Amino acid sequence: MNWCIEYQQRFVGEARLTVNEYDRRARYAIGLFDSSVWNQGLGTEVTKLVLAYAFEHLHLHRVDLRVLEYNHRAIACYEKCGFVKEGIEREGAFIEEAFQTDLIMSILEQEYYQL
Repeated sequence: MNWCIEYQQRFVGEARLTVNEYDRRARYAIGLFDSSVWNQGLGTEVTKLVLAYAFEHLHLHRVDLRVLEYNHRAIACYEKCGFVKEGIEREGAFIEEAFQTDLIMSILEQEYYQL
């Protein structure tokens, strides 16, 4: 499932939920491509809406994600939305001529409903 993120009548990003129905889980990804909308809570709002859809409508058990270790703004957003750090994948992504490390984070349905 893919969603376009529109803000003030402009396309500013997208969100994606890749669902595995058998295991009742999904992988989440979001990208805000317009830096003028950063630090306004938009990523948090979109993430909360997607999690509501995932747990309340799709009845998933788990939503996880990968985030670059240096993306502190995104990590703070995910933690605010209830995601928990689970582990790391060292130097698993080759970006701009350098290997980067990913954090793996998730939220379980019981954690979502406790928020």
